[in-house]
Amino acid sequence: MNTVNTLLILGCGYVGSKLAAACAAQGIQVKATVRNQEAVDKLMQQGFDVVVNNDPSLLDAKWLADCDAVLDSIPLSYDEKRQPFETQSFWVQPLVEKLPYLKWAGYLSATSVYADSGGDWIDEASTHFSSSPRGEQRIKAEQAWLTSDAPAEIFRLAGIYGDERNIVSKLMAGGYKTVAWQPAHYSNRIHVDDIVAALLAAMQKPEANRILNLSDDEPCSHKDYVCQLAEIIDAPQPVILTPEQAEKEMSAAYLDFFRDNKRISNHKLHQLLLPKLKYPSFRDAFQPTMPKDKP
Repeated sequence: MNTVNTLLILGCGYVGSKLAAACAAQGIQVKATVRNQEAVDKLMQQGFDVVVNNDPSLLDAKWLADCDAVLDSIPLSYDEKRQPFETQSFWVQPLVEKLPYLKWAGYLSATSVYADSGGDWIDEASTHFSSSPRGEQRIKAEQAWLTSDAPAEIFRLAGIYGDERNIVSKLMAGGYKTVAWQPAHYSNRIHVDDIVAALLAAMQKPEANRILNLSDDEPCSHKDYVCQLAEIIDAPQPVILTPEQAEKEMSAAYLDFFRDNKRISNHKLHQLLLPKLKYPSFRDAFQPTMPKDKP
C-alpha cells in the first residue's frame, strides 16, 4: 500500500477542492495552486496551504519539498481566437525535478480525447482519438506526464456533475432544449464523489502509466438524461427538437455537444479500483424535491 503524506493539487477547482477535503479527513496534508486570490482565500479558510500560480515550474522548491504526490487538474487554456492549448509540455518535467520524493502523479484528462464511435463502447485500449483541437491538446498534456520522470497515471473524465454543479436549475427554469437524434446519441457522465473515490484508491494502489476512464455505469442519450431528470426533480419537461430544428435554433458549438455519440466503458475502473460506484447512474444521485401528486 502506498501511503501519501502530502498531496499537491495543481489547479484546485471543483474536483480538486473535493479531493482536498477528502484527503484532509484521512490525515493527508494538502498544498494547492489556484489562479486568483479569491480561490486562495476560500481554500485557506479550510486549512489548506494555497498559492496563486500560473506556471508550476516556477513553484518554490522549498514549498514543494515534502510533497510526495501530485494531481494535475489544470484545464486547457485558450488563446485570443478561442483555440485551446495545453501548457503541461512546458512545465511538467521541470516541476517533477523539484519533487524528489514523488510516489504518485495523476492527470485529470477528459473523454473528449476519444473520437465519435457511433455509439459503440470505448475502452482505454482505443486509439481512435478525436481530431478536435480539444481532444488533440488533451492527448499532448497526457503525453507530457507519461513521458516525464514521474510515476504518472491518466484519468479520462466523463461529464462531471455533483450537488453544486448540475443542470437542475436550468431544468427548473423551464424551456430547456435537447435533441432527439435517430438513432439515439449516447453521452457519459460521472459524479464528483466517485471521481474523488477513484483518485484516493489510485493513490493507495498506484500504477505508473495507467490510463483509466472515469465514467458511470449507464451512458444514455442526453435527451433521456434530461427528460428523466426533469421527472425526478419535478421540473418542466424539456423541449425536444429534431436535428433539423436544432440546426436552426442552437449554436454550432452547443450543437456539437449534443452531436457526439460514444459510450465510455468503465470496466477497468471497476476491475482495478472501485468495484462499485456510489452513483452508478444519475438517477442514484438525485431525489425528488417534493412529493408527487397522487393520481
